[in-house]
Amino acid sequence: MILVFGGTTEGKKVAALLESLAMPFVYSTKTNIPFEENEIASYRHGALDEQQLEEYLLKNKIHTIINASHPFAEILHSTIAKVAERLQIPVIRFGRKLLSKTINPSVFYVDSYDAALELLKEDKRVLALTGVQSIKRLEPWWQKHTTYFRILNRPESLAIAAENNFPEKQLILGLPSVNLEKEIDLIKSKNINVVLTKETGDSGFLSTKIEAALQTNSQIIIIEQPKTPTYFKVVFDVNTLELLILKTLKI
Repeated sequence: MILVFGGTTEGKKVAALLESLAMPFVYSTKTNIPFEENEIASYRHGALDEQQLEEYLLKNKIHTIINASHPFAEILHSTIAKVAERLQIPVIRFGRKLLSKTINPSVFYVDSYDAALELLKEDKRVLALTGVQSIKRLEPWWQKHTTYFRILNRPESLAIAAENNFPEKQLILGLPSVNLEKEIDLIKSKNINVVLTKETGDSGFLSTKIEAALQTNSQIIIIEQPKTPTYFKVVFDVNTLELLILKTLKI
């Protein structure tokens, strides 16, 4: 059995590929999402610590892991790497190819949320495109300064925002967009000075976010993608993924 960590655009591509190859798999996400099970695909949700993951792998006779989870799911990546290497289960990382860095005085790359906070100035209005999980990490800033967060319009995300006492009127519900004019209008409508985002590659429409910031004379701070564990075999496209799966399984 193959275990797929998904919940992303890449996860959907992996699921579609495995179904087309008629390879049974379990699709795993942290939160409960709609997923259509069938004779090939089954589903589970919920976070797993090291012990729980090891027990799950052994109980379900998992022989291959495909990690297509979000690039910033650092705890998950670390957990998978430690347990899989210990059990000698191969891990294929289906990742997002990074864009070349934009060289511009208004574009800043940092390696952590703390480094991003250090760049923020008192008079700035921030649009955070870093996801609902980052509300808690950025609390020292938004408690004192006007900040908007764009989050997914789903009960789980709204609940997390509420648990952290983030002002509901400063939530923007929606998905990232490739529509440049839409992103520009959002920045202008909220009088944003600084856009804060993650280095997500084009799956997260990073190039559109950068262009929108530059066209509105806003600064953009980009939190760099964490390093991938060395135990993972990394691929970036479906064709290479298929070849590696077949090679791993010696089909």
